[in-house]
Amino acid sequence: MKTTSLQRFASARRVAWFLAICGALLLLTGATWVCCCEYSNSRSVPLPADADIRSSVSRASAWMLAHREQLLNEDNPMLWLFVRDAARTSDDAGLLALAREYQSGHTDNSIWRYLFDPSGREQIARLAIRFPDDIPDYNRLFIYGATCNESVRWDPVVLALQSPAACDPHLAWLRNPWCRTHQLMGLRLVQKNRCESDTATAEAVAAVQSLILAELKWDFRVEDAYIQKVMMLVESGRRQDVKAVWLRRILAAQRADGGWNGVDVIAHLPGDRVLCWTDGHLYPQIITQRSSNLHATAQGLYLLALWLS
Repeated sequence: MKTTSLQRFASARRVAWFLAICGALLLLTGATWVCCCEYSNSRSVPLPADADIRSSVSRASAWMLAHREQLLNEDNPMLWLFVRDAARTSDDAGLLALAREYQSGHTDNSIWRYLFDPSGREQIARLAIRFPDDIPDYNRLFIYGATCNESVRWDPVVLALQSPAACDPHLAWLRNPWCRTHQLMGLRLVQKNRCESDTATAEAVAAVQSLILAELKWDFRVEDAYIQKVMMLVESGRRQDVKAVWLRRILAAQRADGGWNGVDVIAHLPGDRVLCWTDGHLYPQIITQRSSNLHATAQGLYLLALWLS
């Protein structure tokens, strides 16, 4: 009886030691892997050559024009604003015509027209605007920034999103890596259209920029939000803080067809599946490989067009 108890105790200790060693190895492996990934996202490298960036812009434009019918069905005004401004910046007549086709077909008779065309803003600024219940919070800020509308100005969500702390509660920025970039897009519209005090908006923009830079110091996942972070830093005037390695990694993520799909592939698996970072998840996902899409490609295109300007 005593011997059996001792044997069981010894066996349990061996199992516990085995599990502890396995756990320690997993932690060490994970920590080493994360350190390597962070190093790859912060190492010092030369800037990409302008010729390589021009080639990337040209390929992205060609992808959009090749998929024009499909893309025109995607009703996302901010993405199309990026496309239009990328076309203007790179003097791309074909791409500009595509953006105008979207604009005339989707926004001419909606409040989103003020993103593209400021005429009539004085009249809309005095009208009462009511939002549907399901409108995303950041769209409220976009609409305020595009119209400087007085009724929208006092919307609680719009007021909250003008504070640099908006993405801090409950680690919102960690669960939603697009939180601060969407906030910065809205603040930039507010700033450009002078809806608020220049000083107050400039201070909010600077604070959010710094917070995005802090995120990029550790967030090595070259997915959609990564492209968006770098794009917004360049668009909002913090180009000097963008690391060359970030641009190189975004260029490397461009697919053979010229687009981006917003997926950071870790390993290719059988059956056209990949182990990857995607959709802001804090752990890798196994998914079917995705095609290039408008969301990531519009941002990659705009970022690189801005960089060359």
